[in-house]
Amino acid sequence: MISVSRQGKTAALLLVFALPMGSAWADQNLVMNGKVVSTSVRTVGGSPYVKLSDVAKALSMVVSKRPGGYEITKSGGTNQVQGLQGKIGDLLFDGRWRFQVLSVAQPDTYTMKTPGDEPSSYPADTVNFDRKTQLVSPKSGYKLVVIQCRMINGQKSKQTFWLAAKDGNNALADQQGESYAPIGYDLEGAPIQSKPLLPGAKTDFPILFSVPQSIELKDLVFTLRNNDFSQKGNDVRVSLTPALP
Repeated sequence: MISVSRQGKTAALLLVFALPMGSAWADQNLVMNGKVVSTSVRTVGGSPYVKLSDVAKALSMVVSKRPGGYEITKSGGTNQVQGLQGKIGDLLFDGRWRFQVLSVAQPDTYTMKTPGDEPSSYPADTVNFDRKTQLVSPKSGYKLVVIQCRMINGQKSKQTFWLAAKDGNNALADQQGESYAPIGYDLEGAPIQSKPLLPGAKTDFPILFSVPQSIELKDLVFTLRNNDFSQKGNDVRVSLTPALP
């Protein structure tokens, strides 16, 4: 039986995820802090190797493929606070998607960068949109809020994430208890989904809102969901205060 403490050689084991072909699994166990965490230990060249996923699971973490290798993170996500809630800069992970709010701004106007992603407004009298210049501007009494986000595919296969308003809870919440639907997403594939993302790949994109001038921002709610009707989405809530004066 092989016994490895939480400190010490655990870090070395975490780095091993590829083994030479032809090696056979031995009937050996890996014990961590008195608990069996793997029953499949392979000896190669006199050194013990164990599945990366077994050790990650023992640490209450998850393994995901990323460009150039693998990543081990907390099962709830890096810098996570109270489940799928966090603040600007936190990377929230629901087991499939990693979501991060990078910044929040209130520009006077915004120029759409992805051709064809014409914003729709809720209600229709909150913004002006110039199709020739792709310029978005708020109507009198309203202001633009542009929330820059990042989405990373934490799954083992190529996926697109879903944006369709009727199937998600994407919204901007204010301090008075009201919520506002996005007027647009500026990314390839919008308004209903993203472009396909390989495992570990990311895409940065803004979410646009047009809201009454007087409101104070509170939270962004965003539904993490594959473009797959058999899977339920997970909502993340990101605090936007004190993002803006």
